[in-house]
Amino acid sequence: MRSAALAAVSFLILVVVLVIVGTIGIANVHPTEVAVEVDKVAGKISQVPLGVGYHFYNRWFKDLVIYHVAAQAYPRDTLGEGGRKQYTLPLKTNDGQNVNVDLTIIYALAPNEVPALHQQVGINYEDQILLPQIRSEARMAIGRYSAEQIYQGQLRDEIQELLRTQLSEALSKYPAIRVQDALIREFDFSDAFENMIERKKLAAQEVEVNKNRALAQEEEAKRQEAEARGMKLKVIQEAEGRAQSAKIEADAERYKLEQEAAGKLALFKSEAEGKRLLTEAMGGGQNVVAFEFARNLAPKLQIWGIPVGENNTSLMDVSGVFGKMFQNKKGE
Repeated sequence: MRSAALAAVSFLILVVVLVIVGTIGIANVHPTEVAVEVDKVAGKISQVPLGVGYHFYNRWFKDLVIYHVAAQAYPRDTLGEGGRKQYTLPLKTNDGQNVNVDLTIIYALAPNEVPALHQQVGINYEDQILLPQIRSEARMAIGRYSAEQIYQGQLRDEIQELLRTQLSEALSKYPAIRVQDALIREFDFSDAFENMIERKKLAAQEVEVNKNRALAQEEEAKRQEAEARGMKLKVIQEAEGRAQSAKIEADAERYKLEQEAAGKLALFKSEAEGKRLLTEAMGGGQNVVAFEFARNLAPKLQIWGIPVGENNTSLMDVSGVFGKMFQNKKGE
């Protein structure tokens, strides 16, 4: 009897211990997490999140919900059937072209605001709040641009910044969600559109090649024109140089002739003056004429006597007439 009572008490103690152990919960909160304490009896949520460490609680009366608060990417790199990403967004450009956008949002949770987020939305806030807002803002952002503008890739940074700004404003009613960045990995267009863009690019390249060829031809024409102008200027300069040289030679010849004429004139004047002085010195023009006549006679001259008178015994002596004039000739 006594042993039966002891066994019953031991069993009761064991049950109590098991009940107590079964009601105790343990939560291990890591450095990148916080825990939200939920009072199931009172239906309240503690507005002070629990930090890093082990936390014990009564699972009958309370619950601890752990949230990851460090920076994280959404959507995750998960793949659907056929290797297609589950969250690739099918969107439209402002010119009606379909484009699939591989978009990733980087966000974090503000630890002190997590209890309010849990109370407003709950643990499924990504699917209920974040994803719908991403789709809505991405649709409006992509809808601002044409497919060709997006395809060229020059607006990627602008679109990413626009998405980040608009998404942050749209989620401002949920202070716990802090959008840090919006990253677009790729734009996927239809094959028909990409073929059309490639043909257009090739046509544009051909136009650019023709334009460059035309510019090269224009530059060559300018070069040839400049060369022709240079040759023309050279010919003109050479012609002007020859004309100037001919003028200088003509001036020199004219000066030479003038100097020769002046010299001859001076010679004539000096000879005339000499003759004038000789005439004056010889007493008149007849003496000069006789002198010139005698000077020009032959070197050997014979003088003959001419008989005069009745008996022709007397000769006229002409040596007196020419004696003086022939002195120089006889001396030669």
